[in-house]
Amino acid sequence: MIFIFVCLYYTKAWKMENNKKTIEEIKALTEDILEYQSVDVEKGYIRIGKRMQKKQGRRIYMQTISRIAVILLLPLLISSIVFSYLYMDQKKQLAQVTYNQVSSAPGTVTRLVLPDQSVVWLNSGSSLSYPSVFSSKERDVKLSGEGYFEVQSDREHPFYVSTDGGVRVMAYGTKFNINAYEDESGIEAVLAKGKIDVISQNQTVSLEPEKQALFDKVTGKFTVSSVNLEEKIGWKDGRLVFRNTPLDVVLKKLSKRYNVDIVLHKTSNKEYKYRAAFTTETVEQILNYLKLTAPIEWTVKGLEQNNDATFARERIDVYQK
Repeated sequence: MIFIFVCLYYTKAWKMENNKKTIEEIKALTEDILEYQSVDVEKGYIRIGKRMQKKQGRRIYMQTISRIAVILLLPLLISSIVFSYLYMDQKKQLAQVTYNQVSSAPGTVTRLVLPDQSVVWLNSGSSLSYPSVFSSKERDVKLSGEGYFEVQSDREHPFYVSTDGGVRVMAYGTKFNINAYEDESGIEAVLAKGKIDVISQNQTVSLEPEKQALFDKVTGKFTVSSVNLEEKIGWKDGRLVFRNTPLDVVLKKLSKRYNVDIVLHKTSNKEYKYRAAFTTETVEQILNYLKLTAPIEWTVKGLEQNNDATFARERIDVYQK
């Protein structure tokens, strides 16, 4: 009986112990369920989504910045490459530029075309120096003697003609004549078409067509006057034109045209002027014509040999009574 009671007691105790464990397990499971239920899955998903969007936004932002940087830097890179190419090309051209000099033999007229397609006529005993390529902002040439210029228009690259007398002529696209012989007392610039500026030190004279700027080598001053274009530029077409021209000026032009030395001897102060035009006549024929309209005589001195075996130019003495 006692044994049965003890067994019942331990059986009850065991059951109670097991129930206690079961209750504790059920309680723990209940807490887990409650904790699981307390988790807001939707909010968690939203938070995760926002984090992913934030990371993706940063990635898109960085990609956008990179693309903008490429777009901004690409023109700069292209400009740098183009500038470097142009600089090297210009440097190469400058290194290759050479200067040409063309001279017109005494008694002849020479025509030449410049690199910019401008055309120049050089009178007897004249010369022109110019570069093989006009690679700078200015188109510069140097004239000795007399030249007629037909300049191609280029507003961005002005055309300059320099002379030994310190006078420069600036043009863009014009037609003009410059007489700058060393043995002349002045330098003449005559405008046929367009506009030119005649410059000497701090003086600048702007010319209109059929006007002449005469620079006096002694006084250093300019004189502007109207001129007869045919008389001033007819020489380029092989014509000698005189319009009320004094005898001494006529003889000077004949001397250059025919490459002879003509010396005028005057026994009076009377001045004779001539109006005529010549093309294919010889110097002797022209002197005979002048003799018909004024009291002059002329003689020719034969060629004389110099000490170096060359011959001096023919000399003609003209005597005005």
